[in-house]
Amino acid sequence: MSLIRVGLIGLSSSGAENPEEGASWAANAHLPFLKASPHFEIVALLNSSLDRAKKAITHYGLSPETRAYGDPQEFANDPAVDLVVCCVRVDRHLSTLRPSIEAGKTLYVEWPLDRNFAVAQEMAWLARKHNAKTIVGLQGSYAPVIRKMREVIGSGSIGRVLSSTLVGAAGYGGATQSKRIRYFLDHQIGGNMLSILGGHLLEYMSSVLGEWKSVSSTCAISWPVKDITDPDDDNKIIEQAVPNTVPDQILLHGFTDSNAFVTVRLHGCLGPPNTPQVDWRIQGENAWLRVTSSGPYINVGYPETKLELYDMESGEVKELVPEINDWNSLPLPAQNIADLYDACRKNHWYPDFDWALKRHEQIDQIWNQYKSSARDI
Repeated sequence: MSLIRVGLIGLSSSGAENPEEGASWAANAHLPFLKASPHFEIVALLNSSLDRAKKAITHYGLSPETRAYGDPQEFANDPAVDLVVCCVRVDRHLSTLRPSIEAGKTLYVEWPLDRNFAVAQEMAWLARKHNAKTIVGLQGSYAPVIRKMREVIGSGSIGRVLSSTLVGAAGYGGATQSKRIRYFLDHQIGGNMLSILGGHLLEYMSSVLGEWKSVSSTCAISWPVKDITDPDDDNKIIEQAVPNTVPDQILLHGFTDSNAFVTVRLHGCLGPPNTPQVDWRIQGENAWLRVTSSGPYINVGYPETKLELYDMESGEVKELVPEINDWNSLPLPAQNIADLYDACRKNHWYPDFDWALKRHEQIDQIWNQYKSSARDI
């Protein structure tokens, strides 16, 4: 089988080193897999300028034959690019990708598709119009612990699912915000705690429990203004009292298609040390499933993630060990994404733009409910 030739958008040589900052997702999540896989080859980079693309090629030790672009149309015109992978800031997705969509390229776009449901609808419509095959970076359903939960519930061993309760940290919160993700404070941009973490959460929860029939929500902003810090200068405050329009206290509840009652409670900031940052409990007729995680992003994964089954008849609590990811030698951010790439390559099921519209519509519904009854703490 011939190599899949990849054009990567947004691989910055000056991005943050911390993958949880969200400012270097291409380098921390996509690049390790693309360099390791025998089935993919990076042949082109598109950055905000030609010079930055050339610097990234050198910085990451890519082949000197890798072509550099600073213009989206020139990039889309490259006939050697089979798969376009987009990792730029969310509100720049459509403007950067439009030429590639119109060229009918295969597209892998990070979640969210763009700033809101309306723009996402336009992207999906364009992709259908130009017969562009699409993939969206909702990789949570490929996480080993999520696969194992689906297996256990699908086997019927816990009986009918009655309820699900997830309490978790969202990571981003508090009185300050890193300059690298300053845009998280502006909900109009579309990349923030609710849209990113919330979308991933809705995806992996639905993968386990089935789709939500309805989502009701209550949200609040704890810090209406925040100070901006510079992580490259000992987190020194460089800007004060910047307005924040994104909720950091989120409560969701509703029913799944199978009438299981579901609640989610997310809070900004991490929780106390030595306690789970995510605690997810699923009540069945015969048994409980419980997932605890040392970090907030189950879609990324953590070595300390633990899955337990409590059998109500025997009183036994048993730890369940998920099957090891085929790409477990890669850094954690790359592992579930690797399975998503492979699902596409093998023509297995994977989330596409039309699938992503379901999550966008849910997030928009939550936003609209918040705007109709906004309350700050």
